[in-house]
Amino acid sequence: MKSSFPVTCPHPGCGWVGNLLPALSPGGEGAEVAAAQRAFFRCPHCGRDWEARITNDRVTAAPAAAASRS
Repeated sequence: MKSSFPVTCPHPGCGWVGNLLPALSPGGEGAEVAAAQRAFFRCPHCGRDWEARITNDRVTAAPAAAASRS
């Protein structure tokens, strides 16, 4: 079952807050992501992707340098 996660866009100047489905690749479709697996989120406000890790149903954004590669 797909799960959405509460997230805040980490990109400077955005700060959108809401629930999103993770994807397995930048810009990809929402997918089920296993714990500790690399996941990507796309902000519906600014349209940028960021990389994150999901551990114990908690999302942690990767450092800004990694997010800007997408």
